[in-house]
Amino acid sequence: MTSAVINEKVVEFKQSIEDIVTVLKNTDEKTLYVKPSTEEWSAMQIVSHVLEAVDFWVTDLEALLVVPGAKWGRNHEHVRRLAAVEEGVVAALKVDECITGLQNLVPKVEAALGKVTEADLEKTAPSYNPNFDGKPLSFLVDHLIVKHVVGHYGQIVRHLAKVQ
Repeated sequence: MTSAVINEKVVEFKQSIEDIVTVLKNTDEKTLYVKPSTEEWSAMQIVSHVLEAVDFWVTDLEALLVVPGAKWGRNHEHVRRLAAVEEGVVAALKVDECITGLQNLVPKVEAALGKVTEADLEKTAPSYNPNFDGKPLSFLVDHLIVKHVVGHYGQIVRHLAKVQ
């Protein structure tokens, strides 16, 4: 049963990555770096965040599979998270390299989720983020990997509509 659930998550993740890649390929490159407002991220800041965040959460997931119950997660002030969206860092990003990076996330997520069992999905652990404390591993998979990317695809589309 878990394989069907996990396969569904992989398909949803892969589709969101493909959707982001399609937007990147079909949008004028300069537009990708424009912020809709001073408070909002540019499309490329969102992409940079997705690249960093998925890598972070997959690493945390794999660690929890090895050491169940270990403290996991981070908050919004995490240094790698903040660095990934820093405007100077994002300005140096190349769209083609980001597309490759996004596409490379798919096999990485597939491999990590392939290690997850039904029993694993129910395990809980303390978190550095009090909002995530005691959440089951299914929360990490569903919300911080899969739905996180789905949501950011929608955010990219909305932001680009504001700046085009």
